[in-house]
Amino acid sequence: MPLKNIAVFVDVSRASLIRATYAVRLALRYHAHLVGIFVVPLGRTLDPSASFIRGRDAIRALIERQRAQEFRTTATASERFENEAGREGISFEFRMIRATDTSDDALFHSLHADLVLVGHPKPGGLPDDWSAETMLLATGVPVLIVPNGWTAGTIAENVVVAWNASREARRAITDAIPLLQKARTVSIIVVDAEANTNHGQEPGADIALYLSRHGINVTVEQVRSDGRSIAGTIMDRALLLGADLLVLGAYSHSRSREALFGGVTRSLLKSTAIPLFIAH
Repeated sequence: MPLKNIAVFVDVSRASLIRATYAVRLALRYHAHLVGIFVVPLGRTLDPSASFIRGRDAIRALIERQRAQEFRTTATASERFENEAGREGISFEFRMIRATDTSDDALFHSLHADLVLVGHPKPGGLPDDWSAETMLLATGVPVLIVPNGWTAGTIAENVVVAWNASREARRAITDAIPLLQKARTVSIIVVDAEANTNHGQEPGADIALYLSRHGINVTVEQVRSDGRSIAGTIMDRALLLGADLLVLGAYSHSRSREALFGGVTRSLLKSTAIPLFIAH
């Protein structure tokens, strides 16, 4: 499916500007419509002593100050996003979500996107009680996680795909095809292939052939963990290859909905130095 509707969760942090720039460049590349989603932080920066205010007039004044702060914060987020998106002449819009409506609205605004961008670590622009895991579980929409410290200038040009011959990895690759087709290099990494009978006689060869029929030139690397963690092995290889995007399935052997992310995915999220494209 082509990327024609992209959503990005924004806030007023420097990391949000990096994330918004990333989303704008993706939208420009794919001629996509971009939606900036801002969760209004209801008066969070007010003095904590405000919780002890008593009296109708004092409470009314507090509410007015909170509303004024919400308005200023929203206006700042809107201006920054619109300046970034407007500079490139793409199709875009800005939407705000009030904190009291976050769950339903975050779901609604994300459900109609082909790709959702969030930051890391939490909240990354998302509501406080949401995460990339929550987003995947609720919508099925692939999530591109941009680390808050990401400063590289390239956007999905050198892509590494972590392949373990699972349903989730297959889904991630399928969802990422538009990105892979535009990439300069695509490397498929298979870790400890001998431990997984699902790979077949030549681990990685069949998925490489599948991608080649979509016009994607790939290389396949079989690597051994040699006592290291799978996540660490994948990340080390991705960094060595100069990857600016890592694609993987959010897989887990647990049947629990709360354990959607397996150990490899969680470990990569915890220590990722590059953007992650995750699907389930």
